[in-house]
Amino acid sequence: MGMLSEFQQDELWRNWISAEIRADYFADMRSRYSRLHDWLIWSTLFFSGGTVFAVTANLPAKYGWLKPALALITTALSLLSVVMQNPKKTAECADLHFKWNRLATEYQALWNNVYSDDAEPKFEGLVEKEAELSKASLTIPNKPRLVEKWEQHVLSHRAGAPAST
Repeated sequence: MGMLSEFQQDELWRNWISAEIRADYFADMRSRYSRLHDWLIWSTLFFSGGTVFAVTANLPAKYGWLKPALALITTALSLLSVVMQNPKKTAECADLHFKWNRLATEYQALWNNVYSDDAEPKFEGLVEKEAELSKASLTIPNKPRLVEKWEQHVLSHRAGAPAST
């Protein structure tokens, strides 16, 4: 055990970049789930207010369809909000963002010490952490376009950085 080989250094670089991409991806997904939940809550409130108005107002007969339609929309939005479990997904994404970000920081710290005597066991430990995080990440759907967006973002910030030391 000792310093990292050239192959391990290349792998370390790729893993570091990948961890940063995933951290950004899960931060974005957290925001998306949160916005969707907010939208569902506000829409439910809006349509339930409309339902109350329609029920209590003396509407002409030609608007008789409005009461059941608004009640149905309100019920559907409420059910959708419960079924989608956006607050749970928001919390999961926030946790995954934190853990991937921390892993990226650990990869970066190792990148700065690839020639230390304990670099190899540290690298193996980080790879094991990554495998565990990858498994935990399976509960959130993969959105390839969003991953590509964050890949371009991370790579643009790392442009010109060496692929290995």
